[in-house]
Amino acid sequence: MEIFDSHLHLAQSSDLNWSFAKLTENMRLADVSGGLIICNQNDAWDFEQVGELVGLNRNFKLAISPDLNVSTRALGKAIKNWKRVGAVALKIHPRIQKTNLQSRQVDNLVRQAQDLNMPIVICSFNDGSWSRIGMTNMQFLKLADDFPGVKFLWAHAGGHSVLDFMFMARRVPNVFLDTSFTQSYFFKGAVLENLNYATESLKNRFMFGTDFELDSYPESVRRLSDFYLSHNLDRTAFFAGNYKFFLGINE
Repeated sequence: MEIFDSHLHLAQSSDLNWSFAKLTENMRLADVSGGLIICNQNDAWDFEQVGELVGLNRNFKLAISPDLNVSTRALGKAIKNWKRVGAVALKIHPRIQKTNLQSRQVDNLVRQAQDLNMPIVICSFNDGSWSRIGMTNMQFLKLADDFPGVKFLWAHAGGHSVLDFMFMARRVPNVFLDTSFTQSYFFKGAVLENLNYATESLKNRFMFGTDFELDSYPESVRRLSDFYLSHNLDRTAFFAGNYKFFLGINE
């Protein structure tokens, strides 16, 4: 069975080549074909360097979460440069970027993504800090409504609010969700069962993701793939098809 991981991070190290090699080796051991590598603004290397490495392996794609506190012109120039070196998507991480989804900075980023036909990944895991930045679940739905031409990936599927996010996603055809982090953080209890139910209920919009767990990666992929397959034998869209559709990957 072909598996793609919608949410990968490189291990934080001063040696980018080592981090990339570590990731590819763990994915080989886990029989994962490829995935979306996400770089945040506080990572240890510049985006262009990562883009060059990703460009050497056709099974990887690159998403970038930029500094939003720059001018519209500077951000637009940077995004075009990142796209030139291989970035295919952008990411909004409200906690790291210290902004909610109604901010001028987010509106600016999404408009530029729309112009360049780039999908957007948004962290939807509320770790308790959202009230400090004025974040609410409803802002996700409003942003998707305001930009129907942009594809959004709600990373982590809303965390403990997975059913709320699944039902919101039903109302907007341009929204996808992934299982990353949530499935490992809530290793037992109602959230994990709700997540599995959601992936079956909205099967054409959910995709598999991990959030990269370094040395435990192969073990995690095997455990999680067994979990999802034990509930439903037909998981082609979940493990590969929805990922390819979201990123516009042609066979």
